[in-house]
Amino acid sequence: MRKGVFLALVAAALWGLTPVATKAALEGFTPEFIGFVRLAVATVLFWLAAGRRTPWFLADPWIWLAGAGLGADFLLYNYGVERTAANVAGLVVNIELMSTIVLAVYILGERLSSRRVLGGGVTLAGVLIVTADGLRLSDLTGIEWSVFAVAQRRAQIGGGLFQRLTPIFSVATLVMLPAMLRREAWGVRGGVLPVVMFAILTIFGTNAVYWIYGRAQELIEVSVLSILLCAIPVFAVVLAYIFLNERLTVQSFVGGAVIISGIAVIATEKTRAKTII
Repeated sequence: MRKGVFLALVAAALWGLTPVATKAALEGFTPEFIGFVRLAVATVLFWLAAGRRTPWFLADPWIWLAGAGLGADFLLYNYGVERTAANVAGLVVNIELMSTIVLAVYILGERLSSRRVLGGGVTLAGVLIVTADGLRLSDLTGIEWSVFAVAQRRAQIGGGLFQRLTPIFSVATLVMLPAMLRREAWGVRGGVLPVVMFAILTIFGTNAVYWIYGRAQELIEVSVLSILLCAIPVFAVVLAYIFLNERLTVQSFVGGAVIISGIAVIATEKTRAKTII
């Protein structure tokens, strides 16, 4: 449990960096180009790590559902970051938290303890405090990513984590292909900072973080993991202040403290807990 919590928080930190890196990368590349390249590079690297005999595609419908959700999330997320501030992009967890928990309960059969419900409520309250300033309906995305998170857990694949990620990312890359048919999608302006941030986004914001997240999924339940990932807005707000000079307010500090309190409730849960659902 503790190792899983640690890995979840590392993933949250890397995903907190993602909107910052994406915002900078969008100064030199289109949303479609960024999403497609990230997925394609990750697919190849996961395939190499898994072994060259690993198939690119599988008939498992859960693999295709996970890939479709991931591909849609990459594209819509980039559009969202392009149209808003990087710190506000952390709003994805507002919807993602609840949708992932609901899907985990009804599809994976996970059960919620009273401590998890309390921790989830406190954490969600903190997320709303951090991100309430500048809230817009267009910023509320994340259901697609919840589909990926639950579907990849449900998929029946032998072998290790990389054998699971390779076909999922292959499908996600395929989902992105239609968007790349637009001539505007290939409009590359470049620039030193956009290129550097694009590289960071591809290496740490895709390959590293999805491996860490997948490892965390093997140690703790998806519903718990989704609550812990609500630390993403805290990292996003701080990193956006450091790298993009976006404003940091008292509201951000208060919301961050509330989020950490909710995570602490989950992290200190005992293995055997009384379930309420």
